[in-house]
Amino acid sequence: MNDLITENNIKTYGQALKQIRSLLRRVTVHPSEVKLIKNQIQESYKSFAHIIFDKSFLNWGLWNRQVYSEYAALNFDFSKICTIQDIYSPLLVFFLIRPLVKMQFFDKKLLEIGCGNGIGLKVSSELLKTKYALGVDLTKELVNHAKHNFYTENKINYIQSDAECLPFENNSFDIITNLESSHLYPRIELFFSEVERILSPNGFFCYSDLSIKDKLQAKKFEEYLETSNSLKVIQKVNITRMVQSAIYNRLVVNEKKILPYIDSMMGDDEELQDFVSSMGLAFLPWWFFLFKKSALRQMAKKERKRNLIYGKKYYFYYLVQKVNR
Repeated sequence: MNDLITENNIKTYGQALKQIRSLLRRVTVHPSEVKLIKNQIQESYKSFAHIIFDKSFLNWGLWNRQVYSEYAALNFDFSKICTIQDIYSPLLVFFLIRPLVKMQFFDKKLLEIGCGNGIGLKVSSELLKTKYALGVDLTKELVNHAKHNFYTENKINYIQSDAECLPFENNSFDIITNLESSHLYPRIELFFSEVERILSPNGFFCYSDLSIKDKLQAKKFEEYLETSNSLKVIQKVNITRMVQSAIYNRLVVNEKKILPYIDSMMGDDEELQDFVSSMGLAFLPWWFFLFKKSALRQMAKKERKRNLIYGKKYYFYYLVQKVNR
């Protein structure tokens, strides 16, 4: 599959984003289309990998004072991993594994499915004091970035693999995480099945994503759980407002700091529009701009009109345990 992706396939940020959006609007997928869809995903994310700083998070982030207080109390020095990142994306990674940190579920084997450029796995592995941590991603270029920056012999590694068909034995990981990734999986039920197969008894699956109206990942996960004999929901939280708070703080409150940085990476105003869109601008309710004179206000209005992939805005979180019922 990777042989189909050459340097000639490198797209602008806007072109790559447009291709991803078209994939998110596909309601049903014939088996014959799956390989093509995954190739297009790789193509787009290869392009993103050439544009975005290779030690930056790809998630939207989260903001909540209580969660931040708990994170700060850990005295975790994130600057040793990345010096340019704001607090919001690390906080979302912390929230994903927060219950496990609280119960000191340490010295375990961790798998992140959809690891991107690997920084989230690096953070999770340190906060959870893992015995071993492995990240998998469909896009070779992101895996290469991750290995270059964060590989640690016998402790942290990254491989290219498919979330719907993973090369691991049954019951082989104590913790599995998946953050802001599953909306790209064309056959998401296979992903859920792989998680159930690979997760060790009494292990935990930490799962969070933005809901896409034509994908409905949370609904499909609930349906899958009804048929499962071993997966039990421990926590289910609607974190939409916390994610929106992070997007608002990052893009609107701090726009004077972030816009010059974004503008330095983008070629023109249209590329800038595409980039702030991918950072969640259209996920903000219109009334977030009601009393704020923001340079992004018109961009947000334009984006809400053209961006039809979210439907009702919903960002979900599940903590699931594998048990014997």
